[in-house]
Amino acid sequence: MIPTDTSRPDYFHKVVDCQWACPAHTPVPEYIRLIAAGRYGDAYMVNWHSNVFPGILGRVCDRPCEPACRRGRVDKEPVAICRLKRVAADYKEDIEDRLPKSPPTNGKRVVCVGAGPASLTVARDLALLGYEVTLLDAGPAPGGMIRSQIPKFRLPDSVIDEECNYIIDLGIQAQYQVEVKSLKK
Repeated sequence: MIPTDTSRPDYFHKVVDCQWACPAHTPVPEYIRLIAAGRYGDAYMVNWHSNVFPGILGRVCDRPCEPACRRGRVDKEPVAICRLKRVAADYKEDIEDRLPKSPPTNGKRVVCVGAGPASLTVARDLALLGYEVTLLDAGPAPGGMIRSQIPKFRLPDSVIDEECNYIIDLGIQAQYQVEVKSLKK
């Protein structure tokens, strides 16, 4: 048997099946350990760095990580990874002081049309790189189809507002009820 080469981080990426099944490659074992230790805010921040909406996804994700969970092969039931994400979001302390602050502007501006999950994710990533970001959306609030198509009993507006505001508060300008006309001729 060949000894495990722990000096290569690639080894860990390959053996953590649930992390690789997650489209965001969220470090699942890390945030589960933090939840088990009662460190909900830390677990939330681990999630937030790899996926922008941990509280939302903890309620609506289709859980591709769970069928890949190795515990399912040992115990016949995988770890409830998605529900643990929700636990971290629901029980976290105030984390606003732990969120990154936007760096000084790099002088470049970007407009994102729509304030749905894709635009909010792009806005967050660009704001953290120093871009001045403006969101334009035809709706009355950010969230896009997350807000309009998921039933409120499954995903309350308060959760959407909280997670969207973490992004908007990075200094992003948001304008709602703005219709952007097509430039087609």
